Amino acid sequence: MPAVLTEDRLVLGAELRDGTRIRGQFNISHPRPKLSNDTKDTAQHENEHRQVIKKSSSEVASLHSSPIQRISYLLNDPTWRKNNQQHTKSSDGSIQQQQWSSRNEITPEPNPQLLDAISNANCIVYGCGSLFTSVLPSLVLDGVGSAISSRYVYKVLLLNGWHDCETSWAETNDEDGSKQVVKQMNANSIVQAVINALDQDGMHTNDDENSSSTITTDYITHIFYPIGTEMDIDEQSLLKLGIEVRGIESIPANTCLEGSRSGGQSHHVVYDTKCLVDALLSLAAV
Repeated sequence: MPAVLTEDRLVLGAELRDGTRIRGQFNISHPRPKLSNDTKDTAQHENEHRQVIKKSSSEVASLHSSPIQRISYLLNDPTWRKNNQQHTKSSDGSIQQQQWSSRNEITPEPNPQLLDAISNANCIVYGCGSLFTSVLPSLVLDGVGSAISSRYVYKVLLLNGWHDCETSWAETNDEDGSKQVVKQMNANSIVQAVINALDQDGMHTNDDENSSSTITTDYITHIFYPIGTEMDIDEQSLLKLGIEVRGIESIPANTCLEGSRSGGQSHHVVYDTKCLVDALLSLAAV
């Protein structure tokens, strides 16, 4: 069901760890490629950029320079594109847009049927998909976090089979800025991103190490992953947080329509559908 009921256009914004703020879902999930020295036509460059449709980190030419820290909704401003036609180049040659500010942020109310579904669920599942543009936008809505934390049911986070541009970034580690190193979120950081999205009011913010397990299991009790996933999973550290980790049988991503559509290659894996459904039903029936 739709997470939000509205006739207004919704706009996503992302804030990176280095403070950069990006406007628009496409710009979040498809980082802008670096400009070459002989690039003269910015409009042509923009059009070429929009032709890149695959989000797998191994399939695109560019990544964000810092990890995504959080996602939010922004006021829809029809004049934004007109006011931001003139882009500027940063020192590394990438295109930079005028950044949004906190006054542009909004917190939409969720579809009442979504809250009803949560209150009647015997198991809550955070599905597969792009973390910051598919999964978290449904979780940062007003009241969703408190609705989930108040339910004493199993809460399952499904990890993807491979990284995309939203869970990967490229950092410069040479003094002259010539060498780029690709880094990726691990399972713990994905868990933290989900908790941060759900805990919008900060009610579960606590530095007490002994309370971290309770805080985590208010939102996530289990992690399922397709066996052979690219995700780095430290099962011992997750167990200390109270999260049970379970591997699910998988198949090559390029052998199914959804895996191929998402940019999956022969070395990538997706869940075996029947095995995943059986595991979820078994858990919900306990």
